Amino acid sequence: MSEGGTKEQSRRWFLRAAAVGGAVAGCFAHAYAWTRSLVPNVLYEPPKKRKLGAPTRFPEGPTYLQEEKIFVVRTGATLRALSAICTHLGCTVGAEEKGFHCPCHGSSFDDKGVNTSGPAPRPLPWHPLTLRAGTLIVDLGAEVGPDVTLDAPLPKRKRRSRRKGTNK
Repeated sequence: MSEGGTKEQSRRWFLRAAAVGGAVAGCFAHAYAWTRSLVPNVLYEPPKKRKLGAPTRFPEGPTYLQEEKIFVVRTGATLRALSAICTHLGCTVGAEEKGFHCPCHGSSFDDKGVNTSGPAPRPLPWHPLTLRAGTLIVDLGAEVGPDVTLDAPLPKRKRRSRRKGTNK
């Protein structure tokens, strides 16, 4: 009987150790899940304010900036930033002679971004521009009206050398 008792005792010891080990593992798993919930799952997006460079690099008319998906529109000494994302389904619009056109579903917008035809439900949004330390900054997270402009210096024209006797 002593032989059977040892067998029974080792089986009890094994079952008890397995139960305690499972409980400890469960507690650690629960503690990990709880501490992991304290750290938020954050989607790190690029900043909404972007530097565009010197205002003199933008010629008269619209200039498309692919990374920001905007048009910087220069009219004389004023600058404005127009979104290049169609308000219908988010396609990128292209500049035309008298406005903008969405190639996906045919929406057309005039030079002020107002939808003139097609399925786009509203005009293209304008974004505010600021000038800091000689650099244009656009805020893609904010919208302004089409009449909000930024006065900026005009691009410098290249001067021709008028020296006599030089062939350049």
